[in-house]
Amino acid sequence: MGKMIKILGIIFIIIIGFSFNGIIKKFNTEKQKTEITEEVQETLPPPEIKETTLMFVGDMMFDRGVKSSVDKNFSNDFNQLFINIPEIKEADILFGNLEGPISDIGNKVGSIYSFRMTPLVLQALKDASFDIVSFANNHVGDWNVAAFEDTLTRLDNIGILKTGSGVDKNKAESPTIIEKNGVRFGYLGFSDVGPAWMVAKENSPGILLASDPRLPEIIQNAKNSCDVLIVSFHFGDEYKTVHNARQEKLAKLSIDNGADMIIGHHPHVIQDIEIYKEKPIVYSLGNFIFDQYFSKNTMRGMLFEATFSGHELKSTNSKIITLNKSYQPEGIFTIEEQKKRDEVATFVCDKPKIKYEDMSLLDIGQTVGLPDITYTPSDLVKVSSGASTKNLCLTKTTKNSFEEMVAKAKLDGYVIKVSSGFRSYAYQNSIIAASVASGSTNTEIAIAKAGYSEHQLGTAIDVTGQSIKYTSASDIFENSEEAKWMETYASLYGFIESYPEGKEETTGYMYEPWHYRYVGKDIAKEIIKRGITLNEYLKELNSKTKTVN
Repeated sequence: MGKMIKILGIIFIIIIGFSFNGIIKKFNTEKQKTEITEEVQETLPPPEIKETTLMFVGDMMFDRGVKSSVDKNFSNDFNQLFINIPEIKEADILFGNLEGPISDIGNKVGSIYSFRMTPLVLQALKDASFDIVSFANNHVGDWNVAAFEDTLTRLDNIGILKTGSGVDKNKAESPTIIEKNGVRFGYLGFSDVGPAWMVAKENSPGILLASDPRLPEIIQNAKNSCDVLIVSFHFGDEYKTVHNARQEKLAKLSIDNGADMIIGHHPHVIQDIEIYKEKPIVYSLGNFIFDQYFSKNTMRGMLFEATFSGHELKSTNSKIITLNKSYQPEGIFTIEEQKKRDEVATFVCDKPKIKYEDMSLLDIGQTVGLPDITYTPSDLVKVSSGASTKNLCLTKTTKNSFEEMVAKAKLDGYVIKVSSGFRSYAYQNSIIAASVASGSTNTEIAIAKAGYSEHQLGTAIDVTGQSIKYTSASDIFENSEEAKWMETYASLYGFIESYPEGKEETTGYMYEPWHYRYVGKDIAKEIIKRGITLNEYLKELNSKTKTVN
């Protein structure tokens, strides 16, 4: 019996040993796994924080003159208003102020400046990628409550969100939240210019008013529901380009109570931007689409961009959107680009003081000059900004032919522009003087003397291209893609090289692959076919003319 107990004890000890050994092994294995996992976690990069871009545009009104223009110029297709600004579709969230109801019901109760937009507008806004609109402004009640409520329903049905308004006070006060890249962006809207009778109540639809004594509380509650809060205000003085004290008070009060950004509209012109507690206040975006044709400022608006990295505001940028005569946005431009466009718009081409005979085919060169150094073509016109690098003038026919050529090049994937056109005698003289002052040793064969330059005819151009960053009169143009295109197609539009390679003795000037002159399609075709220079052609032409006479 004792022996049996002894044997059982030995077996028990062996079992315990195996079990303990297994536990130790399992512990070591788990420890190794934990250590490996920790090592892997240490080597893995932190999760990427995605960026979110918000875009904001100003007052949108598609009634009155805008509707008439769309009917007349775009066959009643409101989508055509947006074809020049595809960039807005790149926004993660696109916002605009809807200046009035979109409905086909109701009765007009507003002033003579009352708006009601056709429901056709809704699909155009959706196609243009608008995510949310402010519907708290002084025109929302122009066609009574019926049109107001109908607009709310139509926006819901098509999937465009709104802020600042609702079927009751609770809905109006609740921020509209859009989640992008894991961040909840909240939008809240107020009107500071009425209409007071449209204020949202407990059981009736309406808008939020900035005069509401509970404004700080409303903003605080909204901030508690989202990560980033954008507060929109319809406020300020119409047509004033600087914000007033009331706007500043409301904007800063809102930021003090939790707003992360203030977006303003109503003045119909762009106003200033202020940074308060590191948060942007855009006092007025101006008009986006409106029919206020009476001033330059009302025919343009701001596109404000805000880029967030997670919850943090990373950067902001403001650009300009201008309207054409059809109330259609022409494009989106940087402030510097718009300054240049404005300069072009106010630029006026020289006019002749006396009437001159046409000298467009004058055999001008080293030894042949203008009979009158003050010569100015009678039909100089501005080259469009899309076809030139700065303010330039050419004769009308030259300008039209060049712009036609630019359009063809663009279709083929090349961007060409003119960097120099008509030059006055004084301007040509200044170019010569600058070259001599720089110590250049080839001025005589590189630059024509004043009174002897093709540029004074208004038919000569210096061409440049996108691939060489629009560098003017540069040898690098010779090997560019645009130069090769010009060699093939320029003559089809009436342009030929004035100073081709290998013809220096004939022309008297050094080879300039960027310098072209308009001579008309027929003459250009013959010059190319025969492989001669313009000088040779004109000498032959003049010789024949003298023989006939």
